[in-house]
Order: sequence, then structure tokens, then C-alpha cells
Amino acid sequence: MVPRKRKVENKDLPTGLCKIKKRNKIRYRYRFPSGKNIFFPIGTVEFEAVEAATIFNKNHRNPCIKLLMDHDPYNKPLKQWLNVVKERVLKEEFEKELISKRIYDTFNTDLVKLQNMHGDVMSKSITLEHVNEFLNTITKGKSNHVYNNKIGFLKKVFSYIRDESGMLFNPAESKKRKPKENKLRTRLNAEAYTQILNASPLWLNIAMRLSLQTTHAVNEISIAKYKDCQWFDKPFDDNGLLVYGVLKIQRQKIKKQTASRVEIPITQKIKTIIDDSKKGFVVSPYIVHHLMKRSKGKAKTLTHITQLTPEYISKSFSTLRDELGICSDMVKEKRPTFHEIRALSIYLYGENGINAQERAAHSDAKTTEIYLRDHVEWVKIQAAELSL
Repeated sequence: MVPRKRKVENKDLPTGLCKIKKRNKIRYRYRFPSGKNIFFPIGTVEFEAVEAATIFNKNHRNPCIKLLMDHDPYNKPLKQWLNVVKERVLKEEFEKELISKRIYDTFNTDLVKLQNMHGDVMSKSITLEHVNEFLNTITKGKSNHVYNNKIGFLKKVFSYIRDESGMLFNPAESKKRKPKENKLRTRLNAEAYTQILNASPLWLNIAMRLSLQTTHAVNEISIAKYKDCQWFDKPFDDNGLLVYGVLKIQRQKIKKQTASRVEIPITQKIKTIIDDSKKGFVVSPYIVHHLMKRSKGKAKTLTHITQLTPEYISKSFSTLRDELGICSDMVKEKRPTFHEIRALSIYLYGENGINAQERAAHSDAKTTEIYLRDHVEWVKIQAAELSL
């Protein structure tokens, strides 16, 4: 007897599974080889039903189904697909500047962790259990924010593999995110900022002052170069301040948005910071720089021996903060970090009647592509500086 042709809406579903309308609600029904039907609970989404049906078919249904799946050319060990994913992310996202180098490096690090844990599992056998095992191992003791980021990582990886026909469904799609946590950090006030600034070495002093004047965080400050400064032939008056040029900064977190690229007017205070950064005998292309003794050489993410990682700058700030006893009555998780200079800067500009949204390149500004007809657009902002 020839089986009845499946409906269009069911043709891509595993054997035995179909989608029907029952009491005005879409339900998923599975028919066992015996002819018995069961309905999945109300609210079951397609990839959950597909996952359950696929696993059952492979292990309990017609042996031919298992045989075909085992000889499926797309059903390969996960580690083989991860190489494909890495190459696609490189060409489709990193090389097109949709993600930063730092994000790409973190992505590759997570790929290695996923390969070490589940690299030998066949791609079409990956289930929610593998997702949970990865998350529980990698994010143990981490924040909800990190946990949710790793869910996003798995969704991205599996979506690429599914696009290559290596998976029938994305098991990470059924994983629930954890609630957003309240920020634990205490805001950095002007008094604490000044105390740390006065005790800091020159390179950290430059980083702190540059962050305060520009409103930008350590990720941007650590990669700011002298060549990012565009100097004018002669300074001009803008809103009562002399402007000597512009410092071009691109916020790394939202690189693909127009708002991420800003031209910060180089006022006298910023010019003084840049001039001060050139004092000493160390020559560097970076405004914030320091020649360290490195037993293992420079980090792979750095391009010059005098460049500093964002982590090193932040850690040095926190170490000095603790040495000075600032916020010593608080647990470390609540003490202000280098990133709080950005919040302090935005607050102080607001107190002086300056809207710092464009200056800070906030992600809730208008969203658009960076490139328009092969031309990079830069957001021009009002000249301003802080007297702190």
C-alpha cells in the first residue's frame, strides 16, 4: 500500500510527525509505527517536536531510518562543522567589520571549548542535553549575562551548521535565557577619580583623562592611535573653545552602526593629554602606551609591543583603587572599575548642559550601515571639555 502524500506544511517534518490545527490551535502530533497517535503539549514549538521525533525515529523506528542517518554525508562529527563555521564567520562577519577582533577572538576561544567537549558527537545527534552540559560547564560561577551570551554563541554556531544541512534543528533555540541582573557596580565619583588619577603612573593617567574627556571606554581608549588625530592647519573657535582637530574613535561594541563612529573635537584639554602622552623615551603608535617586561612576549591580540590590552588597563586601575583604600568597605564586585569613568564623564557633561549621547556613541542612536556607497560616515559632535 502506497502511503498518502504528506501535506505541504508537513513535508519537511520527520517521519511520524505532523502539524495539525486542533480547536483553533496549532498542535504537533506523532504517529507511532503501531498507529497510535500522541499530541505534544500545547505550546510545544516546532524545533522541540522535531528534536523528539528525530531521536525516537533513529533509535526505535524502522532500522532503515537509522541506517540512512548513519550514512548521511552531512551528519559529520561536530568538530568538522566547527571549522566550516569559523571560516564563514571570518569571511561573512569579521572581514566585513560586522564584529570586532576582540569578539571574533572570543568566538574562536568558545569554539575550541565546544570542540573539546562535544567535538566527536555527530552533528545531527546534538540535543538540548549537549547544550545544557556545555552551558553548565563553561558558565559555572559566572553571571547571568555570561550565561546568556553563551546561549547566543551556541545559537549562532548551530544556525550556521543547519544552514549547511549539518543539523535538522537548532537545539539552542529551545534554551531559556536567565533574567537580566541588576548592576552591582558602585558609580565612580569625582573625588575618587581625582585620587586615583593623582596616584597613577603616566600611561594610566593618560588613559583615565582621555576616557573622561571623550566619554569612551577602555576598549576604545586602548586602541586609539596618533594617526586617528586629524589636525587642522590652524585652530578655530567652536562654542567658546579652541579646536585643534578631531580624534576619530569607533566604538567597538556597535561597529556596524553609523553612531559607532564619532569625531571628537580636540580641545585644549585633549591636546594636552596627547602632548603629555608623548613625554618620555618610548615611541609608540598608540596614545595610551607602556613598555612592559613581557616574559612571554606580547599578547596575540596586540599589534605593537607598547600596546596594552583593555584587561591590563582595567586591572591596573582596580589594583591602584584597592591600594588607595577606595571603597574598601565594599566587596570587590561592587567597587567601581575603569568602565565607570565613562559613566562619570557622561554624568558630568550632562551637569554642564552637554548632551553626551552622540559623543558616547550610544547604541540606541540611529542604526544604519557604516558604509554608504563606499564612504565611511562620521558623526560630528559639539566641542566640549571637562574641568575636572
